[in-house]
Amino acid sequence: MSFEAPLRAGSRRQTWDEQTIPVFAGPSLTPANRPEGPFEWLPPAAAGDVLALLDRSPARLCLIDGLFDSCPAPWHKELLLLMSRGTVIFGASSMGALRAAELYPFGMVGIGAIFRAYRAQRLHGDDEVALIHATGALDWAPLTVPMIEVRATLVAACRAGLLSTPVARHIRALVREIHYERRDWPMMAAACLAEGLNDAETFRRLEAMHVPLKRQDALECLAAAQSWKGAPARPPPPPDTCFIRKLAAELPAMPRLDGGPPRHRRRSARPLRPAADDGA
Repeated sequence: MSFEAPLRAGSRRQTWDEQTIPVFAGPSLTPANRPEGPFEWLPPAAAGDVLALLDRSPARLCLIDGLFDSCPAPWHKELLLLMSRGTVIFGASSMGALRAAELYPFGMVGIGAIFRAYRAQRLHGDDEVALIHATGALDWAPLTVPMIEVRATLVAACRAGLLSTPVARHIRALVREIHYERRDWPMMAAACLAEGLNDAETFRRLEAMHVPLKRQDALECLAAAQSWKGAPARPPPPPDTCFIRKLAAELPAMPRLDGGPPRHRRRSARPLRPAADDGA
């Protein structure tokens, strides 16, 4: 467990070499599960964190986790601006899968089963990937279970013969009604036992089969980014608006939306964010 303050996007590092891949990751890929490689690990992304990279655009970037409730989520225009500067952005698992499903027509590269489900419109709600997690000081440990991983676990249980398809569908419908902030295995077990769907031993076996789908997709995303040989899409930049200019002005180093050199503040006008406790 590390208690070192994590490197935030836009802090300290001035340039990225061609091999370094910044990765916004948290509960989907905790430090204990991160592979060796040319990765610069950044905390889950919030609004402004991608924009902060605009004046030193990396060749490749992976967006896996992001915040959305305790602070604004990363904007689509931030990603489009960075891609217009030549960065290939990969998205998977959580916030990355959501943004990739929305922006793949513009060149964002979506990776993994979760992205494919959103792109095919088999999934719709962003709460499918939402969960509560610990802060970076506690290695972003997941504290609840995202609905997408409940679905994957129920499929695995049916294939293993632990559950019948009708029972699995009943469990899925029941736990879908539990808010993501409370959806952990004990809460799900209590709800299912109250409905007489399973005995305690069967549910313990179900929990032991937990499919870490977000982690699997995140690892696939890193591998895809490392092996990528394609040219960047370079979509046209989105329209310049007062909203994106205001977001840029709130950053410590104000990125130039016109491609000019950044303008540095004497001190940051951006307020400190609350501790992360929810993410996608």
